[in-house]
Order: sequence, then structure tokens, then C-alpha cells
Amino acid sequence: MKVRLIKNAVRMELLSRIPEMIEEYRSGDFRHIEADASNHIELDLEINENKLHLIDCSNNDHREVKNCMLMYEAMGSLPLHIARDNRLWEYITLTLLLKYTRKRWPIPNNEIKAVKHIKNHFFVVGARGFERDNSAARLWWMAYICSRVKGLGLEKALKCLLYQYDVRANIIERPTMSQSVNVFSEIIRILNESLESDKALFERKRFRSAMRRLNQIGGVKLLEAMDEADINTIIKSCFSIE
Repeated sequence: MKVRLIKNAVRMELLSRIPEMIEEYRSGDFRHIEADASNHIELDLEINENKLHLIDCSNNDHREVKNCMLMYEAMGSLPLHIARDNRLWEYITLTLLLKYTRKRWPIPNNEIKAVKHIKNHFFVVGARGFERDNSAARLWWMAYICSRVKGLGLEKALKCLLYQYDVRANIIERPTMSQSVNVFSEIIRILNESLESDKALFERKRFRSAMRRLNQIGGVKLLEAMDEADINTIIKSCFSIE
């Protein structure tokens, strides 16, 4: 099927009506967005709908690595300006991944919390809406970031990034770390070595301490402008790896 974007007027109306439509998000559907061409824009880009239908989870297994890979296989290497368009991910979340989104991000019973929850996970809002919150966008963006890791396959890189929430948050929510291919690659490679041995670097205190040291160095040196060998030396030093 073709890539579709929800029209801005439609998304704005939905956003404004979240408080009165909470039950629709719990158990209804948004088929009108898909069925009525006046509610969406179709682009000349192909996606694999069958792969999207395989994205699933349970209360005991969020299948984050598998779902990231399926999303990346389904959407492919999107042009980044399209991948940064909230209307793409909101269309997918409200149609193709509606059941998954409900399972992955159960809506709270409290009405105030429910409204905020729906805005965060069914729509794309805020600075970290793409990489962290939206049900569909986060899967593609984590896979995209990990696809750039040098010397490590996508699945291994994703396992390292997603092994522990605190590690993922500390990396993803620091754009200077995740956007620099060489910096991010070296961090993930070091984490992979730890994951395959004693997992010591995934200890919250140790990892946060290493990231603080790296941030301090990044405050006085432009890491992404340095050559790969120097970056590797600095990062290994921060993580106390000889």
C-alpha cells in the first residue's frame, strides 16, 4: 500500500475532542480516516502492510526488538523529512496499529491521565514524541538509529539499546549521543560486549556515571567532529574499558 498522512484538519479535530472520545480510543475505531480519501493524503511511497500487521505484544512481552525490526522492514528507509512528519505516524497508529497501541499502551482509568496518555501515544506531541512516545514512530526511529551502528547488525544493536529502559532513555533523549553515528556506534558496541558477558555496564549507577563523564567531555570537545579512533578512546575511557 501507499504511505498515507492524516490530514492536519482531521488530526486537530481529533486532538481537540480527546476528552469526549476516550471510549473510542479504548474500544472504537477510526475507519473513516482510512476509508474516506478526504481524510488523508496518499504519497507515492510503498510500505509493506503485511509486516505492519505482524506487530504485536502482550502484557508479559512487549516484543520491542522484533516490533522495531518489523516496522523498519515495513516502512523501509523513509526520507527523513517524511519520517519527521507526525501525520504519517498518527495515521498508522489510529488505523493499522490501533489494536497494538491499545495493548502496548493501555489507557488509564483516570480521565485526566487518559487524555494525556492518548495525546502522547496515539499522536505525536512534544520534543521526544517521535523517538519515545508515539506507538508507531518510536519503533521506526529506534530501528533507524540502530541501523547506523557500524560493525553490528540491527538486531544486536536493538537488543543493546532496548535491554534496559534507563539505558535507552539516557541515550535517545540526548540528541548529541544518538545523532552522531560514530559516538552512538561506539556506545552500542561497548554495551554489546557487556551484554554478552557480565552485563555490568547496564547497572544504572555505573551507566549514568559513564554518561555524565561523556557529557562533561562533550561540553568542551565537539565529539562528532573528531575522528573515529579518538572518539573510541574517549568513550572507552568514560566506560572504564581498557
